[in-house]
Amino acid sequence: MREKLGLKKLENEIPLSMIQKMKEPVLITRAHSISGKLYLAAEIQSFHTIGMDAVAVTINDLLVERAKPLLFYDSISCARPKVERLKEIEAGAERCCLAGNVRYVGSEIKELPDIISYEQYDMVGFTAGVIDKETGENFSSFKDGDVIIGLPSNGLHNNGYMLARKKLYLSKASMEVYYETLGTTLGELLMQPTKLYRRAMEAAYHSGIEIKSCIQVGHGGLDAAVRLLLKNRAGAVIKQRMDHMPPLYWMLHKDGNISEEQMRQTFNMGFGMLLLVAESDADIMMEILEKAGENPHPLGLVERDSYTIRYIM
Repeated sequence: MREKLGLKKLENEIPLSMIQKMKEPVLITRAHSISGKLYLAAEIQSFHTIGMDAVAVTINDLLVERAKPLLFYDSISCARPKVERLKEIEAGAERCCLAGNVRYVGSEIKELPDIISYEQYDMVGFTAGVIDKETGENFSSFKDGDVIIGLPSNGLHNNGYMLARKKLYLSKASMEVYYETLGTTLGELLMQPTKLYRRAMEAAYHSGIEIKSCIQVGHGGLDAAVRLLLKNRAGAVIKQRMDHMPPLYWMLHKDGNISEEQMRQTFNMGFGMLLLVAESDADIMMEILEKAGENPHPLGLVERDSYTIRYIM
């Protein structure tokens, strides 16, 4: 299909010399779909960030596991492939792979006119990496006062697009409206790509500070991410005032009439990555993350004798 469409041939030979230094190398993989965001992308005919989403969300998952991402591959399904559209998606994926130091293997193109409607696309990204089992997940004990640090997102990333579309009655016309409160059009903001946290996560790991847990807010809302961060071994108190959220989330809350509880269950609430460190290490870790180009926020504290996530204003 690639040759038929005139798409460039991509390399799929991946060097594995780094595993010689590992005591017990383990292959680790992640896959993720970009379906919801693609629906809106088709509405405004803007696909240049979609490939970046597919790469970043899967690479971030590997970074959480302390794995070295090696390659990225994707499958694009559509009713009728348009070469310029495919090139636009692949160009975004290639840029993000370059930023993540990952080999872009390419795309499998599938024509599914009986399943996918005209102008619609579906995309699934797949990333593989390697990890030395010795450096894998630790099982440090959580303590009262351990600090949850949040790294800001670029926007919704890949969460909640169908709810946003339903509640804000999103259409091509409404997404082209410029909002002073947003500083851009709604469509441009919604199409912001998932942020790649490679630089920040590598800086955090190389600091030598114990990271008790970390999780990407990329597979559901903030509430689910906090629970995964704590591995059902503790509770937490999260401090985030609704009126201090980025303007996009305030718009979804007020104009979309979405409750605070549903907001947290669906959206990342402005955070794309969470890290958990001891209270004594929090300030130093914040400085390290700032030097890596991030704007970290102390989002909450662990409550060791509870399994409840409490939100306070």
